[in-house]
Amino acid sequence: MFPFCFLLLISCKIDSSKTESTSDTILSQNFKTEADKQVQYGPNLSAEPYEMKLDIHQTSKNIYDLEIQMLLYNNAYYASSNSKKDFKGKFTFFIEDTPFFALKDNLTETPLQIKQSNSDSANNPLLDWIRVNTSYKQQLEIKTSEDFMVRGYIQFTIEPRCTLEKIPIIIKSEKGIVKFEIDRC
Repeated sequence: MFPFCFLLLISCKIDSSKTESTSDTILSQNFKTEADKQVQYGPNLSAEPYEMKLDIHQTSKNIYDLEIQMLLYNNAYYASSNSKKDFKGKFTFFIEDTPFFALKDNLTETPLQIKQSNSDSANNPLLDWIRVNTSYKQQLEIKTSEDFMVRGYIQFTIEPRCTLEKIPIIIKSEKGIVKFEIDRC
């Protein structure tokens, strides 16, 4: 009888170890399945065709440089502010008239646009297209020490999505600190 009980005890021990190893395998398979779902191949590309960043730099007592950075993704492009053709979709910076400050000179674009032939239009053989990350600068002279907030916008048509983008912006001074930012209101 003793050998029979001994065999029964050993077989139970073997079965329980098989159960433990089986459950470990299932957990690791579930973990691998979840990990497989999270794996991304290739670069993490933005779903949006562009990103806009605004900044301001003080160059002297009352003079500031406004900076607009346009970062392009997924082969997006838009018309340069320096384009000779007058159409609604070119890059435009507009700010309301105000006694608080004055915009100096023109909006500068870096790097300068690249002229490319446009095969879609026989009437307009050359258009100025921006296809690379580009910075714009606009000089601003503050004429007051009062707090202020002035609204404006940046507008352009982003291609190939073909949508007119109108980004509201504000330039404000609070307690002598001048800010240039996207208006989230």
